[in-house]
Amino acid sequence: MIHKTRAIALHTIRYGDNSLIAYVYSESHGRLSMMVHSAYGKQKSSGKAVFFQPLSIINLVYYHRGQQTLCKLKEVSSDVIYSTIPFDPVKRAIALFIGEVIYRTIREEESNPAMFNFLVNSIQLLDVMHSGVSNFHLIFLAQLTRYLGFFPGNQWNDSTPVFDYKNGLFVHATPSHPLYFNEEKSKLFGLILSTPFHDIEIIKLNHKARAQVVENFLRFYQMHFESVSGIKSLPILSQIFEN
Repeated sequence: MIHKTRAIALHTIRYGDNSLIAYVYSESHGRLSMMVHSAYGKQKSSGKAVFFQPLSIINLVYYHRGQQTLCKLKEVSSDVIYSTIPFDPVKRAIALFIGEVIYRTIREEESNPAMFNFLVNSIQLLDVMHSGVSNFHLIFLAQLTRYLGFFPGNQWNDSTPVFDYKNGLFVHATPSHPLYFNEEKSKLFGLILSTPFHDIEIIKLNHKARAQVVENFLRFYQMHFESVSGIKSLPILSQIFEN
């Protein structure tokens, strides 16, 4: 059966000399994996692989039969043409990181319009942003937990100054287990959780503090997704901000 959908490119694996397996998050069927033939042309930009750069928003026409897990691509075209992400090294590194986080966390093979719209809107916002870009991935990690189903059950305040990331709650005292952030880290974690994208400029962090927030979010994510351990794009992102 032939299907058509918009999708977000997440990850690719080269297959043979001129093919690849692409992993995407689609509007109509959630996560999909598909075989892409003629992926690499004689020139770098002439093959289909160019459409599957991380976080590219694309239109797909593909074949899918019954219980087969691997679809077969028929046609691909760009749905959104980015103006800055491919050319800005910071945005490109953030896109690579975000794409890997999505790839490692979203496994559902069914339509989720709220999730898809959140992802598309967030990516397009990253493309047009001029300020606050260096903290974009922090707000994204915070907001994504809403759609993944483990956004913390309460907010930071003076009476609940410690974040227990085992149970996903800000608590009034240090837990008996070691899976918590100290008060300083918890306050910053709470600030990121409560800050929407349109207020991103209020967050002022140096490289060290930003890296610590990312590490804390990944610890929180690992309570729900073991696959988040060892994000390969994180060292690239860290190096970009160090420079």
